[in-house]
Amino acid sequence: MVRRRELLGMVGATVGAGVLGAGMAEAAPRSAESRHRPSCRTLKVLQFNIWLGGSQVAGGRAGIADTIATVKPDVVMLSESTPERVANMLADLADRGLTYFDNANPTDPAVISRYPIIEHKSFPYWSKAVISVDGTEVAAYSGHLEYRYYANYLPRGYGGGTPAPLETSEYGWDEIPTGPITDVDLIMRLNEASGRTEVTKTVLADAAEERRRGRLTVLAGDFNEPSHRDWTRRTRNLFDHNGTVVEWTTTKAIEDAGFRDSYREVYPDPVRTPGFTWPSDNPGAEPGQLTWAPKADERDRIDFIFYHPDRRIRLLDSVVVGPSTTIVRNERVEESGREKFLEPSWTWPTDHKAVLSTFRVSTPDRHHH
Repeated sequence: MVRRRELLGMVGATVGAGVLGAGMAEAAPRSAESRHRPSCRTLKVLQFNIWLGGSQVAGGRAGIADTIATVKPDVVMLSESTPERVANMLADLADRGLTYFDNANPTDPAVISRYPIIEHKSFPYWSKAVISVDGTEVAAYSGHLEYRYYANYLPRGYGGGTPAPLETSEYGWDEIPTGPITDVDLIMRLNEASGRTEVTKTVLADAAEERRRGRLTVLAGDFNEPSHRDWTRRTRNLFDHNGTVVEWTTTKAIEDAGFRDSYREVYPDPVRTPGFTWPSDNPGAEPGQLTWAPKADERDRIDFIFYHPDRRIRLLDSVVVGPSTTIVRNERVEESGREKFLEPSWTWPTDHKAVLSTFRVSTPDRHHH
């Protein structure tokens, strides 16, 4: 097992190969002719909630650019961006000699890419950018879903910010005086009221259309909802789930549409490798700024990168980018899982951890006539 500190030392060595996983060999040397136009490309996708554009931490804006400059993703799916923040980020990246395409539609959520963006479209809570990876077209969907109706807080004894007049709305985001609510039917009902699954199904239909056009599809975002793979019988007495088993519907709908959860493909065990992305510790913020449920273990994986299987795309690795520490019951603690972290040596700009998934994409062979 590569320890976190060693992993950071390896990044410089492995980033050229585009692979962050330990022990993964690059393809065999290519013939001299094909070396100029490889028939495979590495596609590194970063899901990155930038916490109001890095504005919440001293040096946060530079920290966003430093993250991208160090990790060198090909595509960045941004949450909590605005047109101004995207423009600032592109300028900061240019200052570091990195060219990224703006999608000309830099809403929250946004997509920036090192490969050319040939089309873009907006949906409620989602953006799409179609990227040409040396001729292989990839429709990349970036989402930032409704943050209220955060029903995974109910079993932890906190209101999930459900609006009136719905049940539990009287608690706001506060502690529930009568303690945890573990009624799974109620949890599911309030989660459905968020509309997260419904808006995502619109995008899933669009992605199916893109595949009919011969494009690859990748979908990432800050879902503000956990995965059905993480709230199972095996985790029901961990992480303050308080005995609940919940089949969260947004990730389920995405998998039912044929997509695969890249992090869980690499790390299938939610007990040994939970892969939590929120809350993240951040040395530039007080624990009280990072927790919304100070008496609970509120850790969840709510940032995801999904891909639809195709013979032209292969998942190589997935890793959590960010501090290996987190906030539990209002205190900074080391994460308890066995996952590896790509730990920042630079200013971490956000209250989320990011997810980096590395793929190999086949491109059209231009030498066969």
